[in-house]
Amino acid sequence: MSETNYKLVRGLLLAFLGLWVLLTLAPFYWQIITAFKSAAETNLTVPTFWPREFFPENFVAIFAEPANFSALVDSFIIATGNTVLSVFLGTLAGYAFARFPAQAGGENLAFWILSNRMFPPVAILLPMFFLFDSMPWGTDSYMSLIILYLVFNMPLATWLMMVFFRDAPRELEEAAYLDGYTPFKAFFKITLPLVLPGMISVSILCWIFAWNEYLFANLFVGTAVKTFTIVIPTFTQGSQTLWNLQMAFSLIAMIPPVTLFILLRRYMVRGLSLGVVKG
Repeated sequence: MSETNYKLVRGLLLAFLGLWVLLTLAPFYWQIITAFKSAAETNLTVPTFWPREFFPENFVAIFAEPANFSALVDSFIIATGNTVLSVFLGTLAGYAFARFPAQAGGENLAFWILSNRMFPPVAILLPMFFLFDSMPWGTDSYMSLIILYLVFNMPLATWLMMVFFRDAPRELEEAAYLDGYTPFKAFFKITLPLVLPGMISVSILCWIFAWNEYLFANLFVGTAVKTFTIVIPTFTQGSQTLWNLQMAFSLIAMIPPVTLFILLRRYMVRGLSLGVVKG
């Protein structure tokens, strides 16, 4: 390739990447500036691309209502509880499929478990509502959403952990058996530390799904338990939508997952790259 063609290709690539970055960051920019606008400015016919006057009071107004902070706490409890269950059960199932595929049901069962993650959630919305409504804990509770989200997070955790365990050397477990380790001790002392980065990355994915979920939360809870996803649309005043408060609350709700990802990003990268390089 000549130097002229190289510069042309490089310029087109940089232009494409610049456009991609611009389109990616544009929604976040709009979200941030809207969070600092007044309610009147957010409902102007001609939008403004920079606040005429900054209103940091929007963030204060969010927590003026104690129920809004409680909604964040409820979302945290539900997301954390579901993640712990999903990763625990998914790790055990993934290990079984990786080490004992025939006894665990084989590839067909493993793929069937993953296929549960693929069907549209709205297809089971009403059946699940009537099922959980007949349970002792009812629908408007932490338990209802924690268990319900297992339908989507556990298959993902199972499949990913199965791949991670397959990439973990079986020979290390066999060597541990020769040293007198029991299967349980070999699992916890040898195999589990090898897939720990993968387990952390799976935990992040499961937690973010449960944190952001809206469809089931909107139908199942709303009185005794509220998640922030169903609180955000309630910021209205008569027929007017308070976009500034909605954007402010959504920015606050972004802090936990972004912080989680920043703190665990090195595990996320290592986890998602497990098994990519074969020596």
